[in-house]
Amino acid sequence: MVTESEARDLYASTLHFDGLNICNFSREIFEAWRAGGIDGVSCTCGLWEGFRASIANVVQWKKWFEDHSDLIMQVHTVADIRKAKELGKTAVLLSWQNTAGIEDQLDYLRVFRDLGVRKMQLTYNTQNYSGAGYTEINDSGLTGFGREVVSEMAKLGIVCDLSHVGPKTTRDVIEFAPEGKPPCFSHVLPGGMKEHNRNKSDELIKLLGSKGGFVGLSQFGPHMKKGNDSTIDDYVEALEYVIGLIGEDLVGVGSDSSEGHSRPSEFMAWCNKDKGYARQLTPWGSQKVVKPLGKLEDRAELGLAMARRGWTEERMKKVLGENWLRYLAQILGS
Repeated sequence: MVTESEARDLYASTLHFDGLNICNFSREIFEAWRAGGIDGVSCTCGLWEGFRASIANVVQWKKWFEDHSDLIMQVHTVADIRKAKELGKTAVLLSWQNTAGIEDQLDYLRVFRDLGVRKMQLTYNTQNYSGAGYTEINDSGLTGFGREVVSEMAKLGIVCDLSHVGPKTTRDVIEFAPEGKPPCFSHVLPGGMKEHNRNKSDELIKLLGSKGGFVGLSQFGPHMKKGNDSTIDDYVEALEYVIGLIGEDLVGVGSDSSEGHSRPSEFMAWCNKDKGYARQLTPWGSQKVVKPLGKLEDRAELGLAMARRGWTEERMKKVLGENWLRYLAQILGS
């Protein structure tokens, strides 16, 4: 049994990687990461944007890396993530929640890979050139162009994320992805605990696990078993549920933290409309959403919740970050 004081020490010494943040990024957020002992974060820098606006987003991050170099550093490999922890900084892995940024040009994948966008969700909620998101009226499945995108991402060392992807497209990608380069669900919750279109069915989670793919657990209250009454202990229960499906080596944290963005806000309204401006997709741009992991600066509480659940030190280390790094090494390189 890990005591509370042991859990605090273990959390501080363990590398903690969060598989997705879509915060209102600023120095305040970067300071919160450090205060919360968050050593690595996959940060959304693309959602609905096309090529030109996606380049502008990367340029902004390049400026932040320079202006806040005492707190954050850009990473391209797992070794970079470990180096950031040694230096007392947070490693930032740039990521997209859509492949809209490459428009219809496969060659643009290489450009963004070289700029450091090393993780891309294939679709965000609706249809694009590659496949369908989970809110699309008809889930078309993985398209012919999408097959080329998935193959090229694997070749270039870009993680393929399927979190907001429709179930048919999700299955198609898992089954099509090159051996040894499995996709991931970076921020999802299990359908077996609460049935919702945004949650992944236990069947799909098991299929992904059978290919060595990774599952990061979101903390989106409305999609958890107890809804907005969910606590941090309920989050650990969800982690344990998915571990029961695919084992403790393929599960980690993907908080989907949106700290700094209010509901309602222009940003949240943009996220929740098709292409950022068209039909309303979900109500979450304005409705109440509880995220039970709490503020980024309080993330150490997760270690205590794991200890309360009776987790071993080994399991805690794996789920807090080592599992993510082992998976990322397959795709990005060590």
